[in-house]
Amino acid sequence: MYSKINYTVVGVFVLLFTLLALGFGFWLAKYGFEEKYDYYYLYFNEPVDGLTLDSSVKLKGVDVGKVTSIEIDPHNIERIRVEIRLKEGTPIVKGMYALLKLQGITGLSYVQIEGGKQGAPRLTASAGEIPEIPTRESLIHRLSKEAPNLLDRLQSAAEALDRIFSKHNQQQVTRILDNTAAATAKATQVEDRILTLSDEFNQTLKHFDRQAGEVTDSVHQVTQTLNEKLPKLLDHVDQAGRDVSLAGRNVSKLARGIDRRLKRGDYDLRKMIRPIQIDIRELSYSYQELSEDLKALSRHPSSLIFGSGHPPKGPGE
Repeated sequence: MYSKINYTVVGVFVLLFTLLALGFGFWLAKYGFEEKYDYYYLYFNEPVDGLTLDSSVKLKGVDVGKVTSIEIDPHNIERIRVEIRLKEGTPIVKGMYALLKLQGITGLSYVQIEGGKQGAPRLTASAGEIPEIPTRESLIHRLSKEAPNLLDRLQSAAEALDRIFSKHNQQQVTRILDNTAAATAKATQVEDRILTLSDEFNQTLKHFDRQAGEVTDSVHQVTQTLNEKLPKLLDHVDQAGRDVSLAGRNVSKLARGIDRRLKRGDYDLRKMIRPIQIDIRELSYSYQELSEDLKALSRHPSSLIFGSGHPPKGPGE
């Protein structure tokens, strides 16, 4: 009787334990490992070659999610709508943008999210809608669009190079180089000549300096001699001037006396004395000129050595 009771208790216990284990496993499978995600839409106006489901989504190089859907935009067939799933709480803020990038050399692509600043508000959408992250063209797409223009430019550059390196231009360049070499050689000769002339000019200046020094010394000596002897000479000149002036006055007085006597008829030899009278007058004039020259010499003794010259002009003349 006791054995049957023990088996029944054990069976009930095992049954309850099994049910509890199954319930815990179901709960754990449904809720225990379920992660929460944030979903966003991306709209591309370019082909999304290499992008597949479960392709990586990176935020500034850090894996933050996966691609969950790739389809044509139902509202605009020119765009591709890509749905991405990011870990809950991933900081997607306004100012961020998404673009496609190549993953190595495999040909596969991934979504890269860049931009955004610290303190910017979170990117949100209206209730019940999925937020949209703006997109930009990828580098590959920009290059593919510019490829025709780039090829045209390369073709134009090649044609320009052909024209530049034509045979005629090569001859012109060769002629220019030859002329440049000749001009350089000529410039070297001119430079040597200039250096020679410079040396000669320096020697001439040195010689001129020596001659100027000698002239200065000579002028100093002459000046010193004049300072020593000129006062005496001036005294003699003044005395001679006074004597000549006195003699001139006497001769003039004599000539006037003779002239008066001749006019009164005191002398019968009037015709014979007339030539002597003329000579006496000329002698009087000569004495007067000599007197004036002596006075000028007295005023400007330096004219005896350097000549009379012209008197220097005064200020404002």
